[in-house]
Amino acid sequence: MDMTSSTGLREDVAEQLATLDLDAGRPLLAVDVDEVIVGLAGHLGDYARENGFDLRLTGYKLNGALWRADGTEASREEFNDLFRGFFETQTRHQRVYPGAADALRTLSERVQVVILTNVPFYARADRIDNLSDHGIEYPLVANAGPKGPALRWLSARAGRMAFIDDSPAQLDSSATDAPQVTRIHFVGDDALRGWLADVEAAQHRADDWAALHRIVETVLLGR
Repeated sequence: MDMTSSTGLREDVAEQLATLDLDAGRPLLAVDVDEVIVGLAGHLGDYARENGFDLRLTGYKLNGALWRADGTEASREEFNDLFRGFFETQTRHQRVYPGAADALRTLSERVQVVILTNVPFYARADRIDNLSDHGIEYPLVANAGPKGPALRWLSARAGRMAFIDDSPAQLDSSATDAPQVTRIHFVGDDALRGWLADVEAAQHRADDWAALHRIVETVLLGR
């Protein structure tokens, strides 16, 4: 069954978006989670080692990065099993990047905040609980695939809007489907950031949450 509408928006995502209580007169910030609010690669590497594998990143991608203890590359099935196991058991415990909670709390006094994350649907509740434990309690939409359609939907129901993500593909999706949304590139992991020094679709870039905070204030509040 095709779960995608003619607008490119999945039905299960549209259902979540429809529950949001948005103010058309207020600015809106949509924020990704993995490698933006919480770390993923470092935590996944720890989890891989605990399960007899080694995560060897040679670029900003996970494909082909998982290796067995004997030095042979893990199969796609092994990677998928490890990846699912990680989200099933570790989502609740992912570590939040310094400054994220404070920046979002301050911004939320004048800006609507929506968490837009491609967390697997089965881990959505754990993601909400994990963020809540760190004082990050905003409406959360579990997306799947490109985020452009969801951003277009959000932008039509709010004031000025910005979007923060680490993924060049998601920033490209925003540029294609919601070009009116300001695109901000951010990678929270210092070791990973150097692989994405120049993301063409991004209009702004930050290296920490203090800089992100300033950029969002300038873009959405004109400060």
